[in-house]
Amino acid sequence: MLRSATLLCALALVACSGDKGRARESAGAPEGGAPPQPAAPEGAARDGAGPAPATPFRVATYNGGLAMGVLKYVDERAEPLIRALAEQPVDLLCVQEFWLEEHWQKLVAATSSTLPSTFRLPPGHEEGGCSEQETDPLVACAAQRCAGLTQHALLPCLLRSCSARLTSLSPDCFNCLAANPRKGPDELAQACLRTRPKSAAGARPPARAGGAAAPEAYSGASGTAVLTNAEILERDSLVLPSAIDRRAVLYTRLSPPSLGELHVFCTHLTASLEGVPHPRNTSWQKDQSAQIDALLAYVDQKTGGRGATLLLGDLNTGPAIAPSISARLPAHYDRLLARGFVNPYASQKDAKCTYCFDNPLDGGKGTRGLLIDHVLLRGFEGHVSGTQIMRSSLTIEAGKKKVKSGFSDHYGVLVTLSGRDS
Repeated sequence: MLRSATLLCALALVACSGDKGRARESAGAPEGGAPPQPAAPEGAARDGAGPAPATPFRVATYNGGLAMGVLKYVDERAEPLIRALAEQPVDLLCVQEFWLEEHWQKLVAATSSTLPSTFRLPPGHEEGGCSEQETDPLVACAAQRCAGLTQHALLPCLLRSCSARLTSLSPDCFNCLAANPRKGPDELAQACLRTRPKSAAGARPPARAGGAAAPEAYSGASGTAVLTNAEILERDSLVLPSAIDRRAVLYTRLSPPSLGELHVFCTHLTASLEGVPHPRNTSWQKDQSAQIDALLAYVDQKTGGRGATLLLGDLNTGPAIAPSISARLPAHYDRLLARGFVNPYASQKDAKCTYCFDNPLDGGKGTRGLLIDHVLLRGFEGHVSGTQIMRSSLTIEAGKKKVKSGFSDHYGVLVTLSGRDS
């Protein structure tokens, strides 16, 4: 039977889903060298031991591609990916597409000694919010028009034949159906029938740019999170306007001993989903443009235009760099540069694509790619250098055969920041 993530979550993400099986890591050690040193105990520099040494501060962004039902081999890749990511020599990590709570908790556990401070928005409600009038036509359409198709062929069929059923769901119903990507539509439809009252209001929700709530895959999880060994002085967030899946900006004000205060913004902007109809009769490009408007306004609000500022994540926009990196929505990328941000990694002669067409997870075909994962800086005075992480491959067992795969469909970027006196 169809899997709910393919049925409901795939509209908002880029790649097609893959077959499931049992996995083990057998090849491809992660790049990055030795693991990071454990963080100094909080307050150690204030207890008479003198100031902390001026060590470099390493910041990284990585899209884990753990989109259950959308990308291949999520169950097979998750544990080796988390182990490899935990070994990277970073002091601040912005991750994307850690959609499921189980994957997030495993990452927190794996990095608890090196990146003990974390920030992630909780997912939305998972409780029932559907009527039979909503679920019955959707399940019937999937069974009638897409019966017998594999997961690779399923998404195009649903988008072509059942998209009207998907986009007509109420936000409450869609969010419930998208809460558990391992369940099938019949089971989910039964679980999500409106038989229980909604729970009482809890804590104040994060600020939302662009108005009211909308349907959100993965039970409203944004998939984005921050992990660091620096002291977090302030946390805040902004939910961006988006369709189908939640997009958010996570703000942290940090105090690395060697650099002073940093304003950090971690996010994941909507992709330009070519060939995928937009559920609101607009365009994915306009969604991203509205997100950039909200993001830049939020950056100015939190920083007042002052101080060292980092903007990092999968921005789904980037420049053309000869000979092999193609541009993606370059006018959007230029808007970020026009507001004073610089991209040290993209400026290096050895800059490589982060979404590469030869990535074995995507079939390993092509010689070009996109540079859409970024660590952008503004107002930082010091030495900066960049490199890639998580570029190695691994071998997994899918069904009865061994398959070569990337850890994700993205590679990561790590930028090292050093003060002038370092």
